[in-house]
Amino acid sequence: MRNFFTSRAFAVMILILLLCVGSILYTGTSGGSNPVSGALNIAAAPLQKGFSWLTGSLSHGVAYFTDYDTLLAENERLNKELREAQLLLRDAQIALDENDRLRSLAGIKERNRSFEFEVAEVIARSVGDWQTTLTLDKGTMQDVQEGDMVITDDGMVGYVAVSAPNYCEVTTIIDTEMQAGALITRTREVAIAEGDYTLMDDGSLRLSYLSQDADIVIGDTVETSGRGGMFPKGIMIGTVEQILPEEHGMSNYAVVHPFVDIKTVSHVFIIKSFEVTE
Repeated sequence: MRNFFTSRAFAVMILILLLCVGSILYTGTSGGSNPVSGALNIAAAPLQKGFSWLTGSLSHGVAYFTDYDTLLAENERLNKELREAQLLLRDAQIALDENDRLRSLAGIKERNRSFEFEVAEVIARSVGDWQTTLTLDKGTMQDVQEGDMVITDDGMVGYVAVSAPNYCEVTTIIDTEMQAGALITRTREVAIAEGDYTLMDDGSLRLSYLSQDADIVIGDTVETSGRGGMFPKGIMIGTVEQILPEEHGMSNYAVVHPFVDIKTVSHVFIIKSFEVTE
């Protein structure tokens, strides 16, 4: 320890200390800058810069999260307005569809003043190899009975096969169980419109029992004849697409494409009563 105090290193340290004290005393009396203070400022400058960058980054981070919350709130508001607009659009479309149905019903009633109708909606479909049926949302509670014809403004859909209190099942015009007296609109030639399993997949039916010399051409329209009084007369069925010979060769039949698309029909009219005409 004694050697340290007498060493050259100790002398250097004393000299540096004296210079620092002298510099401080000089700065205090002269008002000039303090070299030691300047040195300390130089040494602290990087720390101050880092601290300034850190505080700036924190400020930007807080601003980012504040802006993010604002954007989330704005996005939620816009989504709510979009949902409300979509609901208004849907309600408007429902009102337009209902208006169209009422106009169709008014037109049908005007043409068939003796008909009593029930408006119904298709709530289920059953498409199989041997049958094509529809389920409607009206039944015996609305006085819908088995055998009632089902139509749209375009033509025949089928007839009610089963009627329950709050629904009914419809045998469609292309179902293999369907048969209806029919006639060719242009010539008034009588035939039978009936479902055929070989045509059902194509959405078509057949017009049977046509004589070989029947005056029928592709494009002729077919309508109900009213024969037997089960269905009203004059309801359009479809258009003739092909004329073919029966297997036995003694008569012809026609392939008829119905006016009503069974796969897409959504609203129908059930004819609950009508006046039989000859």
